[in-house]
Amino acid sequence: MLDCSHKFFITSPNLTNLICYPKFNAVNYTRKIKDLFLLDLKFIILEGNTVLYNNNILGKGCEGLVLKVENIQKEIMALKIKRTDSCRFSMENEFDFYKLANMYKIGPRVYSFTVDMLLMEFLDGFSAECWFLKTKLDPYMIKTVVISILNQCFTLDKINLDHGQLNKLYNHIIISPENLKCTIIDFESASKYRKVSNLTSAFQGLLFKGIISKQIQKYIDYENKKNEFLKLLTKYKRDISQENFDSIISLI
Repeated sequence: MLDCSHKFFITSPNLTNLICYPKFNAVNYTRKIKDLFLLDLKFIILEGNTVLYNNNILGKGCEGLVLKVENIQKEIMALKIKRTDSCRFSMENEFDFYKLANMYKIGPRVYSFTVDMLLMEFLDGFSAECWFLKTKLDPYMIKTVVISILNQCFTLDKINLDHGQLNKLYNHIIISPENLKCTIIDFESASKYRKVSNLTSAFQGLLFKGIISKQIQKYIDYENKKNEFLKLLTKYKRDISQENFDSIISLI
């Protein structure tokens, strides 16, 4: 351990249960340590809003943990480590989906991957749920964030990349409090072969259902426009066009 109480060398025994979560396996652990060196990583920094084994980390999902890391050049990044109980064979598919999204300036930048790991840009911000609950909001901020998210969803729809989890909007978008930048994360369930529903899924979570929509309704009353929105969304689902998207944004 270094002078920082949350910063550990990648081989530190304090990290074993995180590197091999949820069940330790010696072969798996050895392979992952080799990957950490291969990715030029030096430290894992136990910071974030998710608590696991009394450690703070960036996130925990069904397929992996996300940790804050530092490489040998002292650059801070985020690392997704595949869980030992994951059904996925490799992180390659998620890497490819991120690369495609990155071409359109969507998602955190991805740098490299191994079978068990995905190295990407570290985002300094809050989950959408946390941001909407803890920020002193005003109509301008809300509209800026909502339109930014929907613009990115429209782009994903146009390139036929379905995220797959934007119905759970609250923990799949990171919002920066400094500049209101919104970043869609976690493309592990993405697909190029499903019918896209990014915008319609995100719209439900923003304006119609769930904890975020309840926060928005405190400041902007969209309930009286619900029928109009539903008609425009139905039209958009039939024809994902700029014209139909613009109609939705205009009503917002």
